[in-house]
Amino acid sequence: MKYPLLAALLAAGFLLSACSREQPANAAPTRITKATVPEAASVPAAATPAVSDTYAELMRVVFGSHYRPAKGNALADMTDPDDRRKRLPMVVTGVGSTRLPNGETVLAVNGEMADGDGEPMSGHASSGLLSLYLLDNKDGQWHVRRRHESVASLGSFGQLGELKWVNLTKDKIGLAVLHGGTWQGQTITLLALFDPLADKIADLVGESIPVYSGNDGACGPSTDTCWEAEAQWHFEPGSAAYDDLVLAITGYEDNAKHPDAEPKDEDEAVERVRKSLNANVRYVYDGKRYQLRDGSNTIPGI
Repeated sequence: MKYPLLAALLAAGFLLSACSREQPANAAPTRITKATVPEAASVPAAATPAVSDTYAELMRVVFGSHYRPAKGNALADMTDPDDRRKRLPMVVTGVGSTRLPNGETVLAVNGEMADGDGEPMSGHASSGLLSLYLLDNKDGQWHVRRRHESVASLGSFGQLGELKWVNLTKDKIGLAVLHGGTWQGQTITLLALFDPLADKIADLVGESIPVYSGNDGACGPSTDTCWEAEAQWHFEPGSAAYDDLVLAITGYEDNAKHPDAEPKDEDEAVERVRKSLNANVRYVYDGKRYQLRDGSNTIPGI
């Protein structure tokens, strides 16, 4: 695992509680496809008062009576990502939807472990659980065509992060998820990519790619190293099944000039030397996952 501390924190899942901060990266605007819920025949309205939920119609189709209009989510048993033979009670919320070029609609949902009262049971290190559903509409009726449950655990405090619909190629829409969190003053954001039409859905970049890192919340006068780096990312045409992923990284790393010197008073500033983290990086899909081909990803990992 390339980011052992991050993996350990996320694996703690569903137990600790705190607050988190996401620092998103921006994809090239021309590559983003706005998420929409298409017009379709209505599903019978629930009898109980409903909260505002953009994805209520599709959620009722997927989860039926398990959908709770008064809460804007569903309480359903979902596949355990660690043991796919088991199912776990989860609070499931619609978080994104778009129409694909083949005419189907994809619904992305976020799952959180549920407590005995059917409420989310998430802590700081709890990941959100991504599931994707493919639906179509025939003669005014919605039908679920494919279910991809618990395809990835991402993010913190029970939330996946920021979702963006992107063009993996000119005729393939994919889902990008910017996920991560803040731990002890250090923030990291990772990029995960998914193809909703793949037979087996998995992160196309494997363990995700860092696109932001900074330790502003932990950087004091006597801190040996302070840094911040961010990648602007987009896709460029390539020769593989998916376009090349290109990152333009800008940032810095300030290191103590004399790291072996005697410890200073915590209020006394150390003398630092700045190192540029600027880089241009290209990832190419090799048939299984995106692999680094050009440059070096200089964004510090946790």
